[in-house]
Amino acid sequence: MTQPDEDSQEHPWQDPNSIWNTKAEYFTWLRGALRRIWSDYPLRKQWKKTALRPVTDEEKRQRVFHPSTKNVGQCSYCKQWMAGSKLEVDHITPSLGCYSYETAQDFLWHCAGLTSDCFQLCCKPCHKIKTHADKQGISFEKAKAEKRAIALQKTKEDKAFIENAGYDPESNATKRRAQIIDILTE
Repeated sequence: MTQPDEDSQEHPWQDPNSIWNTKAEYFTWLRGALRRIWSDYPLRKQWKKTALRPVTDEEKRQRVFHPSTKNVGQCSYCKQWMAGSKLEVDHITPSLGCYSYETAQDFLWHCAGLTSDCFQLCCKPCHKIKTHADKQGISFEKAKAEKRAIALQKTKEDKAFIENAGYDPESNATKRRAQIIDILTE
């Protein structure tokens, strides 16, 4: 099958029986399907096994990790050692997305064509921050501050945080979020 021309009428979302109402819905589904390839990518699984190390006898005696923990690894960002189950394999270089036929092909190779020198371990919270930084085109530290500001606002603790930092809270949520980010990145 050849790749449809972007301007042609041969698109899955234009089929009368389609479950996708828009091009965006279709490529969101396709991205998810390709991500499932990554989750089952044998090279990723093998690389993670080799990136982890067994818990030492000393760590067992000191109860550094949960007693059932067998293998541990270090997050590339926060540098904390933790159980392998709490670590994810991350692409060092982010994808460019999956929103057209051309980018879908690149995304496929991003999910199932990379070698192990393109991977790193990171904990789930750091992985979320890195993903946010990549999407926004900002530094990891700025993304971390943005995520913290969002969390403070969700729990309604933003004003107290600003006051505890020695500042008067701004008048609206958008300004307070920017204020928190400034405080955290000073």
